[in-house]
Amino acid sequence: MMWVIIGLSLVCAFLVVPSVRRRKGNRRHLFVGTGAHWRRNYGRRSFLKLAAGVAGAGLLAYSGADEAVDQWHTGQVRSKVSDQVSHVFKIFGERFWFVNWLLLGAIDAWLKTNAFTRWGRKNFEAMVVGLPTLWTVQRGLGANRPSSSDGSPRWRPMNADNSASGHTFMAAVPLLTLARRWPGGPIPGLARAASVATGWSRMNDRKHYLSQVLLGWVIAWNATAAVDDTVPVAALEPKDEVDE
Repeated sequence: MMWVIIGLSLVCAFLVVPSVRRRKGNRRHLFVGTGAHWRRNYGRRSFLKLAAGVAGAGLLAYSGADEAVDQWHTGQVRSKVSDQVSHVFKIFGERFWFVNWLLLGAIDAWLKTNAFTRWGRKNFEAMVVGLPTLWTVQRGLGANRPSSSDGSPRWRPMNADNSASGHTFMAAVPLLTLARRWPGGPIPGLARAASVATGWSRMNDRKHYLSQVLLGWVIAWNATAAVDDTVPVAALEPKDEVDE
């Protein structure tokens, strides 16, 4: 599955989507702008949003709401059908997507550029700045899964690493990036709505509580905001990058 998805992405980048080849003088290394992205992602405004997310997650974890939602979903919603749908959504949060976006970003930086590769590059950039936050929150707060022997969602700093859903983060980044870069219409709203699908799948499989899905999503939101250059996904490449 991993290599099929990566291969299809590369085919889209090279053959399907109209591209503009990078001239030697216009090639930029893959980490151009990373410093500015980090400053935005780890600035005061982003930390305030993250703090709000942590506060909301703590309220869910310590009020009993996490367990209540888990019990309700398991008893009233989960079924063979939901398990099948969940299995599909889970794929979009797997770690190999990082490699996929890295390769698309490299193509955009050094070989040719189009709307598809620029989208992939922004996904890679968002993951570069967001993953350290995700790992820090996961280990710093710590929490068990609903399916673990002690399934309490209450935080266990440095003793567990499930307090933020990595699958939710990985799957939300490309959809939130798409929502930010699309020039209007229903696509941004649909993309934001779809960005929670993989988080739901982790709740359905009892691998994460609602609070943990919330934190993974908030971290993805901050990361995509930090790398957002407000260029629409369908925008044309500047004329000075077109071969004569």
